[in-house]
Amino acid sequence: MYKLIRFVHPDVVSPVVPKRWSSINKKLQKLLNKMPLDPKHIAEAQKQRLKLKQKVAKVSPGIVNLQVLGCGAPGTPASVYLFTDQTRYLFNCGEGTQRLAYEHKTKLSCLENIFMTRTNWERIGGLPGICLTMQDVGVPAVSLHGPPGLDELFKAMRRFVILKDMKVEASEYSTGDVYEDHVMTLQYVVINREQTDSKGGASDDEQKQEEAPVDDTDYYAYERKKETAPQQESSTKSTNATNWTKREEDSVMAYICKLKPRHGQLSLEKCVDFGVPAGPLLGQLKNGNDITLLDGRVVRSCDVRAPDDPGPVFMFLDIPGKEYLKDFTSKADLFAKYQREAVDESDQAAFVVHFTPLEVMRSEEYRQFMDRFSASTRHIALNEVNNFSGYIAAHRIQFHLNQLDEQMFPLLREENNDYDAPLANDNDLVRSSSLSYLHIRPPKGIDRTQEASLNPTEYLGELALLPEFKHALAELKQQLIQHAERRSVAVRAEQYPRLIFLGTGSSIPNKTRNVSAILILTSNNSSILLDCGEGTVGQIWRFFGKAQAEAVLRSIKAVYISHLHADHHLGLIGLLQARKQLFGDECERLTLLAPEQISYWLRLYDCRFETIHQDYVLVKNADLLETPLKDERLLEMGIKEIATCRVRHCPHSFGVALKMTSTGTHPDTDIQGDVKVTYSGDTMPCDSLVALGRDSTVLIHEATMEDELAAEARLKMHSTLSQAIEQGRRMNARYTLLTHFSQRYAKIPRLRPDQQRSGLGTDLGIAFDNMEVTLDDLPALCKFYPALKAMFISHFEEMEQKAIKRGNKKLRLETAKNGTGSKECSPTR
Repeated sequence: MYKLIRFVHPDVVSPVVPKRWSSINKKLQKLLNKMPLDPKHIAEAQKQRLKLKQKVAKVSPGIVNLQVLGCGAPGTPASVYLFTDQTRYLFNCGEGTQRLAYEHKTKLSCLENIFMTRTNWERIGGLPGICLTMQDVGVPAVSLHGPPGLDELFKAMRRFVILKDMKVEASEYSTGDVYEDHVMTLQYVVINREQTDSKGGASDDEQKQEEAPVDDTDYYAYERKKETAPQQESSTKSTNATNWTKREEDSVMAYICKLKPRHGQLSLEKCVDFGVPAGPLLGQLKNGNDITLLDGRVVRSCDVRAPDDPGPVFMFLDIPGKEYLKDFTSKADLFAKYQREAVDESDQAAFVVHFTPLEVMRSEEYRQFMDRFSASTRHIALNEVNNFSGYIAAHRIQFHLNQLDEQMFPLLREENNDYDAPLANDNDLVRSSSLSYLHIRPPKGIDRTQEASLNPTEYLGELALLPEFKHALAELKQQLIQHAERRSVAVRAEQYPRLIFLGTGSSIPNKTRNVSAILILTSNNSSILLDCGEGTVGQIWRFFGKAQAEAVLRSIKAVYISHLHADHHLGLIGLLQARKQLFGDECERLTLLAPEQISYWLRLYDCRFETIHQDYVLVKNADLLETPLKDERLLEMGIKEIATCRVRHCPHSFGVALKMTSTGTHPDTDIQGDVKVTYSGDTMPCDSLVALGRDSTVLIHEATMEDELAAEARLKMHSTLSQAIEQGRRMNARYTLLTHFSQRYAKIPRLRPDQQRSGLGTDLGIAFDNMEVTLDDLPALCKFYPALKAMFISHFEEMEQKAIKRGNKKLRLETAKNGTGSKECSPTR
């Protein structure tokens, strides 16, 4: 969700920033364009950031913007970004926040304060990912504000969320405490939960849990060229230093914010009357400083400026349940001074952001609280009242891909917000909308609200402008005629297994590829998830739509985690919580196949944040190395066995092979009986994976790097495109699907020139987010590359130019090394 609310002071249409500050900003942005940054660039970006911060510390900004990143729709975070030309603040950070920030060009380089209303996963699930991104863009330190326990999150994640170049601080605050800087004054209001007799202590089930072994594995040592510790070491560490005491969430935090007054406009006529000469003295008066002239006269700033404009007031509220309402109503006096009875009209709240669930907002106590605000106060609900997530880029690319094949690339099934449909008893609420703008004090000529939503006509029109696409699409359709005639939606719905790619990018999400997740539908009521990166639940909501997504979430009986890098498992807790919220006590326990070391993180989260241990049963990946998993529960899912092998990536990395029963008819293939699907996870070329996947029906293999970056791929222990293809051929896989592309190939991976001429082999396919593949689709996947290249031609040409530059640079280095003065052109030219 994307919404911009602008606080614009009268007579100000843009922030006044001295030219020297602008140059600092440009230098900083130049550095940030080199993402991800190496340590040298991170240090330089931090230096520039601190320099800029010192320059603007005493200047009140002209414009303050409020951007709703996530609206709280199903599968979407509820988060708000407050920013000026100098400073940024984030309020709540659920799963998917960093992807929305990337899509809507929200700059994180100046973000130094994150305010949380709660310590549950729904509010903090995106913190690890966004902090890793902030570190990469050179943020030196970030302060976490909110209820107790925020600091424990990063302690628990310290092995797979490495923040060596950014300091994270979390402090505890109580009601009446104040945060203040040159932009605003913020008051903390703690809302406590009403204690009940039924709370009691830990249950017998909780007390019987075994303490998880401390995980001291360095999962990124290989990138620093250090030797990793033996894999068995982490399981033998002492657990004495870990606090396994059960902690309950007993309080939430509300925030009352007031912007600093904006200095009134400087009157040049009055300055002339007082004899102030042109030059820097005018700037001092403009910034609110008194000056002394050469003749000894003192000119006061207030005498030559218009009256200061008071800053507006805004609030953030999150009352998760009715058990908090008693304390909330008892603190009504803290809010009353900003409601109708405010002494000064400027103290009346301009707007209130409600993270509060709709059920609580409809309670009598909450309604009475809202009724006490002025009629001019806008109430913005960031909860389940909203429908549209705001991932516009995902819809745009899906409209494009849908033109190639409407069954493999179905349109996403989430809805736009319906503004014509009234909310029962909630007519004073403002729903958040995609890419909408609400100007609180609009400059002259700007409408108060501006709305934007999906525009299919625009997206399809973009394809019509591509010179080669129409011809490439016609050729593809001609090649797929026989395939299209033999399939139907009805037949497709009966075919299992079906592969649905929910995340096909690596490391961090971007607007077109989310991080790793593959859903395999194994029967009409069962499925298994291969890896579960951040935002996986949101991908499920968008792909299936609200009605079907609930059934799919119920159908997930097992989750496989290949290794413990953050981009492969940070969506797991969100998945567990979504299932529990939907199905309550009827929620069936997941079978979690994962490295044993994940138990430390999950156990600590269970003790210190929210109870999750009753929602899964851990099966260690290492236990399946010699003895594949076979049981009645798997057979009911349509899976005969699951086997694993170790692969060449970080410690405790595994590949997996699943043998499944094939159902339905497959007129385009000769596949009969059992189907074997092998998934590499992250790995460089690996003999053990070849042995495990021998004679696979489908190999899903990572292809992070292009072939010319083989040295970088080796350093990071990933595979290139050709290495992944060779792995499939060595294991005699019938079909190979490539995934986990570096975000530098966000739209389409780059093939070598000879591969482009010969095309993909008949056994190859390229995976995209929100792509559904049946066994019948496999023979057709190789035909898509020419049309994809024509569709993403600008991205493709950009990659080619980068390849040429790399080739020329390599040639120059080789020439210099050999001491020759050859001026021959690079072969890449």
